[in-house]
Amino acid sequence: MEIYIVTTLLIFTFGLVDFTIKLTFWQKNLVVFFLYVIFVVQVGLRWETGSDWVPYFENFKKTDNYSTVIINALIGYEIGYGTLVFFVKKIVDSYTVFLLLHALIFYWGIFRMAIKYSPYFFITLLFFYATNLGMVGSNRQLLAIIVCLWSLDYVFERKAVKFFITVGVAFLFHTTAFLFGIYYFLNRNFKTFTVLLVLISSIIIGRTGLPFFIFSNFPGVLGEYTTLKTVVYSEGAKDVLAGASLSFFGLIKRLFFFAIFTYNYSFLSKRLYYYKVLYNGYVLGMIVYFLFASSLLILVNRGSLYFNIMESLLISCQFLIFYKREDKKYVFLVLLIMSIVLLYQSIAEYPELFDPYKGIFYNTEFKREMF
Repeated sequence: MEIYIVTTLLIFTFGLVDFTIKLTFWQKNLVVFFLYVIFVVQVGLRWETGSDWVPYFENFKKTDNYSTVIINALIGYEIGYGTLVFFVKKIVDSYTVFLLLHALIFYWGIFRMAIKYSPYFFITLLFFYATNLGMVGSNRQLLAIIVCLWSLDYVFERKAVKFFITVGVAFLFHTTAFLFGIYYFLNRNFKTFTVLLVLISSIIIGRTGLPFFIFSNFPGVLGEYTTLKTVVYSEGAKDVLAGASLSFFGLIKRLFFFAIFTYNYSFLSKRLYYYKVLYNGYVLGMIVYFLFASSLLILVNRGSLYFNIMESLLISCQFLIFYKREDKKYVFLVLLIMSIVLLYQSIAEYPELFDPYKGIFYNTEFKREMF
């Protein structure tokens, strides 16, 4: 875990320096670029590290011609991802080069998001890194998320055609991207009473078997192909998910953050044009969490990512409440401690896939049991 802890502390240190002496424009850009390189190198040069390593590595090795891409698209590897793999394979035939390219694209999108929609870049980066480490290796969905985040610009510009075309492109990398389409309708204020009523209803409905029944028996609701993939995901992960549960800590964390985000909604939504979209997206993620936690845990893990990603941005927004730098630094320290706990929780489902970190130049002699 030393690599991940050091990275976390590095982000925190730069954030603390920024709070203390207020970095100049060029100093901050230099630090941001340095962290970008760290992220890209760490994730792009990994080996046998991260979720889904074997299936994605095998898919890359077996993609010899475009007909393979077409066939794979029918069994789960979307055409957009398959096409990217095909071109990289034909040009260099190196999975490490592919991972580097993937990391360059993904973290460019994440850094762009943090710079554009976060009042405090380092806070967002710290929390994002800690809570999403366990997603490293989910190649297709991570690319889909970056395309989706790009489409947020069109939500604020009210350009519906461009927004849905962009989400459609994301769909070519992971079918769950269709969920992001709802963001176009979230740029509005909802009454707190309405939000609470919907959340309570989702908790009640989620305790029944209704969500899974709808997915299993009414494919027309979301499309037969999407429904089939969801059910297959669930069946394929049954052995792992049978003993898994959404942690009590995770539930408390969500409710705690929801209370803070809601309490400060009036103040922050007047100062940040994007706050209500981030907030509504996060609330929608909680609804997915409560609806499917008891029946389709895989949907919570995969589908809610498009909404939970807003958490790191919303956390940053809350620091605008504090006017004194000292107060911000103390809260930032608390956030660091929480981030380290969340870092471990993020990889808790498959810790053996992440710890220790192995790269092409680091821990090269280490052999994971599953390989």
